[in-house]
Amino acid sequence: MSNYLSIAQATDALCGFIARALLDDGITFGIRVTPRKPPAEPPADPMVTVFLYQITPNAALRNRDAPTRAPDGTLLVKPQAALDLHYLITCYGNEDVLEPQRMLGSIVRGLHEQPILSRVDIEESATKPFLAGADLASAPQAVRFTPAKLDLDDLSKLWSMLVQTPYALSVVYEATAVVVDGRGVPAAGKPVLRRTVRAIAGGRPKIERLLSRALGSPDRPAEGPVPAGSEVWLEGTALAGDGVVVRVGDREVTPSSAGEQRVVFTLPEQPAALPPGIYPVQVLHDVRVRDGAEDRVLRRVLESNAVPLVRQPRVLDPVEAGGDPPVLTIRLDLPLRASQRVEVLLDELDPPADRAAASYRFAAAFPLERPPGTEDAIRVPVPGVRPAVYLVRVQVDGVPSLPGPDLRTPTAELGA
Repeated sequence: MSNYLSIAQATDALCGFIARALLDDGITFGIRVTPRKPPAEPPADPMVTVFLYQITPNAALRNRDAPTRAPDGTLLVKPQAALDLHYLITCYGNEDVLEPQRMLGSIVRGLHEQPILSRVDIEESATKPFLAGADLASAPQAVRFTPAKLDLDDLSKLWSMLVQTPYALSVVYEATAVVVDGRGVPAAGKPVLRRTVRAIAGGRPKIERLLSRALGSPDRPAEGPVPAGSEVWLEGTALAGDGVVVRVGDREVTPSSAGEQRVVFTLPEQPAALPPGIYPVQVLHDVRVRDGAEDRVLRRVLESNAVPLVRQPRVLDPVEAGGDPPVLTIRLDLPLRASQRVEVLLDELDPPADRAAASYRFAAAFPLERPPGTEDAIRVPVPGVRPAVYLVRVQVDGVPSLPGPDLRTPTAELGA
């Protein structure tokens, strides 16, 4: 690729190419080719200006280097900025003998015959002191010039930004693409000790549905959130294999059964229970390969698609309320991480007939305020609440808690 001088080198090389094209066509009346914007006053001598008026990202190459870094920040690929350069080429000369038109015809023919910037022109420009160290000639991406078609409106906008500069005969070309390298040095890749290729019939496992039911229940598993004390069923195709494990978030769980169309597993309970929230679930397979005379096992090679598992908490009765303003101490049947977002939802039970039931929503402090020595309880102030008995619910990272068996518990009595 090329360094930061590549834009300037491409412009200078284009000027050199235009000067040579004019000489090859026998135009020898002292033409000066200069990389500048059109002058406010027409020059007395013949001149061609090459004005780089715009630089835009190249749509085809702009994301070719993404991503450039590993999750830990290690540089994997040298960053590259792929750019398109837009040039306004303007000709000045004696209008009586049509010098601008003769020059323009020579330039257009030259760029049409040789639209790619040659290595000769690029290397010649690098000999100039102000471009010392430019390395555009080593770039594998060639710079190609394409004429741009501008209607009268676009042409008027282009020249209107050149304040107090009268219009002169000109053409617009787009140079595609100049790639500018970053300065970082990527980390070296790991050496390949052996190459192992194995074709596996049937493709990777696929999960179609996630179901759950309470442990020991005779009921049919159902779709929906997964509370504590549940077994999870994954149904799909090609789920059986060597060394089947289930990945839930960043945890790996060994299933109790793994068949071709169903995998059943149970999430760990206290004290290592999975906190409430939404987690991606995948089925992973090991693969056995033959390495010479020895069989080897490649761990976690085949991965299924990911499906969401919604881990649903339950508020434990009783809910403690006290203080002024009142503070609720709420315990859950699952542990909480201090970084989780928790909201407390209060709904009045049995309101008087002359008004509607009151409802409140309170956000817990972040990080969570928990009683000392606990991971499954939070303390949340609830100021300004109307005195009454309330149904208490919590919402953890967007997952609402389960109500009690009678749908009216747990409760908290607030106020006098």
